[in-house]
Amino acid sequence: MKLTKEQSEAISRGEEIPVDIEGTACVLVRKDIYARICGVLRTAGSDELTEEDLRRLLARSYESSDWNDPAMDIYNDYDNAKK
Repeated sequence: MKLTKEQSEAISRGEEIPVDIEGTACVLVRKDIYARICGVLRTAGSDELTEEDLRRLLARSYESSDWNDPAMDIYNDYDNAKK
């Protein structure tokens, strides 16, 4: 598989590259990152997430869910508001 310069640079930074293989959406990642993903998924399935794994997953979840959006500040005071 030949990668563009931009794709090669993205891989070297640990980023994923979306690819389409005969109509199937796939993602190309480095082998070390794939191994970490598999480890987290196996661990998550056995309810044995380390604190570091949990913090990393939560941080990614917050980032992808726009928790840094100022409109979400209302949730910071949720407990006080329901009293």
